[in-house]
Amino acid sequence: MDFNAIANSFVGHYYTTFDSGSQGRGNLSSLYRPESMLTWESQQLQGQQNILAKLTTPELATVKHKVNTTDAQPAPGNRVLVTVTGGLAIDNAFDKPLQFAETFNLQPIPGQPGGFFVYNQIFRLIFA
Repeated sequence: MDFNAIANSFVGHYYTTFDSGSQGRGNLSSLYRPESMLTWESQQLQGQQNILAKLTTPELATVKHKVNTTDAQPAPGNRVLVTVTGGLAIDNAFDKPLQFAETFNLQPIPGQPGGFFVYNQIFRLIFA
């Protein structure tokens, strides 16, 4: 398993889709399942519907990410652990980017070779 290739492919897809706006962001739904969990700035959510509701809130209508680093490691059960750092601009405020760190635990989709879903996701803004 080439965990770095899986991580880079996932990160490219995730942030490109996220940055396509609230409407396009709904296409991330295929990455989540009922057991998926998201911690967003200490708020814990579980399940595809709850996670998508958070990711498509009006205050996140226009977001653009700039990924600085992507680190990956293999994990038990053919999982892939991915950590991303970078900056994001909300409402095109590119002069005031916010720094963030995000971690994903990608789990293989049963019966779908090469397919993964987000089992765990933790998002945190970083304030200096």
